[in-house]
Amino acid sequence: MHELVEIATVIAVGALKMLVAAGFGAGFGFSFLQNFLFTSIGGCIGVLLFYNLSAWLAGRARLRSMRKRAQAIASGAASAVRVFTKRNRWIIRLKHVSGFVGVAALTPLVLTIPVGSILAARFFHHDRRTIPALLLSVVFQALCVSAVLTGAANQLVGFVP
Repeated sequence: MHELVEIATVIAVGALKMLVAAGFGAGFGFSFLQNFLFTSIGGCIGVLLFYNLSAWLAGRARLRSMRKRAQAIASGAASAVRVFTKRNRWIIRLKHVSGFVGVAALTPLVLTIPVGSILAARFFHHDRRTIPALLLSVVFQALCVSAVLTGAANQLVGFVP
């Protein structure tokens, strides 16, 4: 039963932040293959879940923003809110420069899986290559991170002359 809790922990954390999940897997003593599989499964579940929930989440955020703005106008405290922040500028630059491939490449480790999936769904929902690119990026980066954290990379270095 204890091992099932550890596996569920790695998968659940992998759906949110893959690097932390791989660290948990290595800390729990999983082998390279186990760590890679559980981290990949969690990451892929997270990508699919947040990609499909993004429309609902965006609608909720829009309603919340409109409600807050209406309250501010009603109270007479409507001030100029910075809409185009540095973070928004960086996201738009990323979208224009690298497209869905750049978002997919940065999703597992830099942007986190929920943020990257929501951005990809928001900007590239019309492109059928978006989900496979996100999933491939998660699996590839899970392979690399798991290899480094479990020591499999050190074993491979011994084979190289």
